[in-house]
Amino acid sequence: MNGISGFTSQMRMTGLSGFDTETMVAELMRAERIPLDSLKQKRTLLEWKQEAYREISTALIGFKSKFFDIINRATYMLAQNSVKAMAVTSSNSSYITATATGEADIREHNIKILQLASAGSLRNSSGISKGITGSIVADEGVSLSDKLAALEGKKIFIELDGVSKEITLGGTTAEEFKQQLKDALDVAFGKVTKDGESISKFDVSILNETENGFDFTINTNAGSGATRIRVYGPPGPTEELAGLNDLGLIEGESNRLSLNTPLLNLKEAFNVPLEFDAEGNAEFTINGETIRIKSTDTLKQVFDKINNNEKTKAKISYDEITDRITLTSTVTGAGNTITVEDVTGNFLTALNLDESINGHDAIVTIDGETIVRSTNNFNINGVTYNLHKAHEAESKGDTITVSRDTESVINNIKSFIEEYNKLIDSINGKISEKYDRNYLPLTDAQKDAMKEKDIEKWEDKAKTGLLRNDSILQDLVLSMRTALYEKVEGVGITLKDIGIESKSYSDKGKLYLDEDKLKNALLTKPDEVAKLLNGVSAENPSYSRTATSEQRADRYKKSGVLQRLSDIIEDHVSTFRDKDGNKGILLEKAGIEGDLSNTKNLLSEQLGDYDKRISDMIYKLTRKEESYYKKFSELETILARMNQQSMWLTSMFNNGS
Repeated sequence: MNGISGFTSQMRMTGLSGFDTETMVAELMRAERIPLDSLKQKRTLLEWKQEAYREISTALIGFKSKFFDIINRATYMLAQNSVKAMAVTSSNSSYITATATGEADIREHNIKILQLASAGSLRNSSGISKGITGSIVADEGVSLSDKLAALEGKKIFIELDGVSKEITLGGTTAEEFKQQLKDALDVAFGKVTKDGESISKFDVSILNETENGFDFTINTNAGSGATRIRVYGPPGPTEELAGLNDLGLIEGESNRLSLNTPLLNLKEAFNVPLEFDAEGNAEFTINGETIRIKSTDTLKQVFDKINNNEKTKAKISYDEITDRITLTSTVTGAGNTITVEDVTGNFLTALNLDESINGHDAIVTIDGETIVRSTNNFNINGVTYNLHKAHEAESKGDTITVSRDTESVINNIKSFIEEYNKLIDSINGKISEKYDRNYLPLTDAQKDAMKEKDIEKWEDKAKTGLLRNDSILQDLVLSMRTALYEKVEGVGITLKDIGIESKSYSDKGKLYLDEDKLKNALLTKPDEVAKLLNGVSAENPSYSRTATSEQRADRYKKSGVLQRLSDIIEDHVSTFRDKDGNKGILLEKAGIEGDLSNTKNLLSEQLGDYDKRISDMIYKLTRKEESYYKKFSELETILARMNQQSMWLTSMFNNGS
């Protein structure tokens, strides 16, 4: 490509006079391009500097998220009780477990659970499905006995809890048909022996018998353990099989409700058939909350509408074994009742929730005192008790032991110090890193002459020392070190007194931990340690971006060292604006991805200025290159004319001689 790399793609006819125009222009432009390369290098250095700032910001945000964000409860260090953690053990966790805050007394508690809290519920007292219902009706001109005789010896398929068998029909009367069907079912699937008694898995009944026909039902026998029946077969009869149409049965019909079948297809499966309004909708209320359903909804979809609506304060379920629907309150305790009402349609009526079960309060004795609560989870004197099951009447109960959990506190502080030291090392590394002026950003021409790996190595060296002696980072480190060692107002101990300190100035703020010393402090003066680390000003308990200098000063003086560190980090990386409209110091300087500061920051503005200057310079260099080519073109034209004249003069002299 001719001229300035990337600036022109014009095809040129040069060198006609013998001049190497391309080379001469390239050499001239090489000198002209030096200011542009210098400008690009300065821009690249600024971009790298922005990236280096952002690395520090990201590290600060990660540190803050881990230790100063309440969402991460396991490592959150700003809780007033984070250094006063309590360990709680139960003598039998199957009955009771507990947790405790720093306000809890260190002691044992005897607990006996007399009664668990329970929720009230509504359910149907008997099966909700009407079972598999068939109908045999004599055709016109044919007697019922002849109709039954035509069915004798024919077979249908009956599935019981996933196992399918062929069942042979028989009998010339309704009673004989019933007995033959039941006997065939008992033979095919066997009976259940219970308490020495043989119990059939099936219940077969005759309904609505007349001289022209009768209805019959097939269901499982309550107490047998059998649950779901399905019937299969062709619609019309074959040589061996009875037609389901002749039996008044439907392919796949079951004695249990299907949660995934539309209500429209289930309406006749209920003992009380479902009804909808003219548009196929129904509406009902549970605890005053309105639920709207469609006939095209499945039973599961209806259940989800109830269960996913917190305002109903209830959950509904279907038990296939008992064929019962239960509506249970999500609120335990006596007096918490469930109210239901059909508005349009009869969905709730069809559910037949005729059996009401009252909720109960939890009743326990704690250290001999009887306590009544509406839930199984409650707090007393800093201890949260979780009840799991009631003790037997003769039981003496179990013991909850509350003790100081120094191990977890020490482990949390150890983790904090380790991460803090990594953070300090990283920042100090940027401040002290040497800058080698021999490694400037590569120009385009230099990159073209190098291998990719060599370019990477070069740029790694060129990126070092960009934040050397940076005032923002120096102030940040100094603020963090000062915050750790300045006295907390109203606290008579320091970090050194609890085993946390720097060993020498050369450590540049790194911390070291004496675990034995810390453990002793946690056991002997936990309140003082808590104030030292996490104390807050009563007047200014929370960090605020709009606080006045007086409020900030008060908060700083009275805050524990961890609160101070959190505030300092927030000052530098906060995405919220202060009273002057500024975000965190580092974000104002270099911004960060994922925030408006990504483009709205000082360095981005400077980069934008560089981009404009580079663009302007490229335009000027392009014009300059065009000028050179134009001049050389003119020169070639003059030289060509002179050559022609020289040739003519030579020719004339030769002719004259």
